[in-house]
Amino acid sequence: MSPRPAIFVSAVSCELRSARQLVANTLTFLGYDPDWQEIFGTGEGDLRAMLRRRIDSCKGLVQLVGQCYGAEPPVIDDQFGRVSYTQYEALYANSRAKKVWYLFLDESFPADPHEPEEAEKRKLQSAYLDRLKAHDHFYYPLSSKEGLETSVLKLRDDLTRIRRGVKNWAVSVAVLLVLSVALSIWLLESQHHANEQQEQTNQQLQVLRERLDKMQQGVNSFAEIQNKLLQEQPDQKPDQLEARTYQELGKQLGLDPTLLKEQLLRFAEELKKSPNVSTYERANGAYVAKDYNEAERLALVAADEAKRAGPSKNGEAVKALELAGWSAEKRIEYAEALARLRAAEKLTDRARDPLEWARVRYAIAFVLYDQGQYSDASAIFRAVLQQREQVLGPEHPDTLATRNNLENSLYYEGKYADAESEARTLLTIQERVLGLDHPDTLKTRNNLAGTLWAEGRYVDAETEVRAVIKLKEKVFGPESSVTLNSRNNLAGTLGMEGKYAEAEAEFLAVVTLAEKVFGPEHPDTLASRYNLAVALGKGGKYSEAETEDRKVLKLDEKVLGPEHPDTLNTRNNLASALFHQGKYTEAEAEVLQVLTLEEKVLGSEHPSTLDARNNLAEVLAAQSRYVQAEAEYRAVINLREKVLSFDHPDTLETCFDLASCLRAEGKTQEAKAFAQRAADGAQKVLGPEHPDTKRYERLRQELLAIRD
Repeated sequence: MSPRPAIFVSAVSCELRSARQLVANTLTFLGYDPDWQEIFGTGEGDLRAMLRRRIDSCKGLVQLVGQCYGAEPPVIDDQFGRVSYTQYEALYANSRAKKVWYLFLDESFPADPHEPEEAEKRKLQSAYLDRLKAHDHFYYPLSSKEGLETSVLKLRDDLTRIRRGVKNWAVSVAVLLVLSVALSIWLLESQHHANEQQEQTNQQLQVLRERLDKMQQGVNSFAEIQNKLLQEQPDQKPDQLEARTYQELGKQLGLDPTLLKEQLLRFAEELKKSPNVSTYERANGAYVAKDYNEAERLALVAADEAKRAGPSKNGEAVKALELAGWSAEKRIEYAEALARLRAAEKLTDRARDPLEWARVRYAIAFVLYDQGQYSDASAIFRAVLQQREQVLGPEHPDTLATRNNLENSLYYEGKYADAESEARTLLTIQERVLGLDHPDTLKTRNNLAGTLWAEGRYVDAETEVRAVIKLKEKVFGPESSVTLNSRNNLAGTLGMEGKYAEAEAEFLAVVTLAEKVFGPEHPDTLASRYNLAVALGKGGKYSEAETEDRKVLKLDEKVLGPEHPDTLNTRNNLASALFHQGKYTEAEAEVLQVLTLEEKVLGSEHPSTLDARNNLAEVLAAQSRYVQAEAEYRAVINLREKVLSFDHPDTLETCFDLASCLRAEGKTQEAKAFAQRAADGAQKVLGPEHPDTKRYERLRQELLAIRD
């Protein structure tokens, strides 16, 4: 239920629909909830019972008294005689002791186009007007919309009185009321004071109009700003994105973001049903109000209207189709979003307007990225980057955002060397243009550290991430989510370097902070706990790792869903913990389910899918099913060489596992070759002191000692 007092707005729809909407908008910004009932065009049926219910729920009624009588009930009313529905509304409100305000509109008032009424109805309406005058109602005929707005403002004292006992829901409304406090004596002062008060009223009206203009501008800009911010940082949470949108919009409009959000949502609700604005503006209103189905529908109507107007309106059609695409994406309807954006793309011309072409292509790439189609997204991001560099230059914010998204796509595509190259190029530009401790620069350095980690260059990754943590603690503070994210990365890197005790201690510290700052079910907290479980397993604490994995898995499935990549990672880690405890049957069942889901969600060549296949091979080998295990290991090595690299630590791990399997099968010569490759590669990539290097070397020595 709305905390705002409701005011019923009564008018003959065919004549005064636009005037009623104007009054409703003004009431909204004075802090009231306007309500009304369309009578015109409603067809047969008696609406009086419904009108009584609507009016009973309101605190008062404003009636616009024009020249038309309007529709009337099918039978004469027992209490009020022959009256129209509009007359009935005011008469019933009076009978219920509701406050009623009459605003009289003379014949010159700009009414909506309508068919003239028959003489009998005109006579009935004239008699109604005479009765109102005779009962001492203040009579001042209004001839313009400006005068109507002013008259509504003059009612604010009476309106304020009916708010008693109702929660004051908006500080901004109080500001408007304070600004207009002197208006209450307008009718009681002398002509001199009346003129003075009229000037104040005009000033107040100008303030309101400026505020309405800003609200209109805010609604029309909202979707574009929000999607631009999302494209700059794809991994933002919905609440973070909304807060940033209102902050940016408030900065542009010169308004406080908190008050702006409250007012803009109300204005958007009114705008999406207003008959006095364009279809595209109504679509934007629906988007701000989070009515994404209606936003998409109205945006498609607006696009059709623009296309029918001819090629000169192509730009408007493109923007409407973009809005339709964004609305579909908000509903997680990616196929629809792509269809709308590809339709917009067909209306663009790279030679005529390269930036419009790039903007639409960029949006398409972003939807593909959201779907996990990283290869297709990377190709489009690269084309857009080339175009924006050419037109805007390499240092323009839009160019930098494009390069950032290209780097992200390449990383998730598994093309780590290309991702590193893009990250270093981006970092060089950002350090020069933005500075060493700018948030965007730090984000790129964090990404670079993650890419170095994925490439198996753990020492380089540790050096990079430690430098980033120092800067983030200085800029954001030690308990910020971005700082904790980098500490997570550090702990993970320490684990991959074989520094298991350090990694476990770091993860425990991060989990403690995350639970304090975000709460126990926050995705960031769950990610930290997952990493702790990984560290426990790496340190040989498999029972503790299993316990932690099962707790995290329960929360992952609740918070993220059973097919989310993070949930699958937890299940994969659980399978590994079971395996290392000799629980092979449980481990095999778990890893087979994970593998099926990862192939469906991530694809057969994704690094996480290959992790699951390697785990499956380990389980098979542990059960002496060597032939099946050997085939699985060989397939994983081929794919890891293709996706990662010949000497990547994951590839070397599988070579070691295959050598062990071949040894068990009695294929000593081939086992020696793979053990040699694992040991030499680890010596080069991980260094001689790494636990994996020593493990691989031991196997190599054991195999060399075997005589053929």
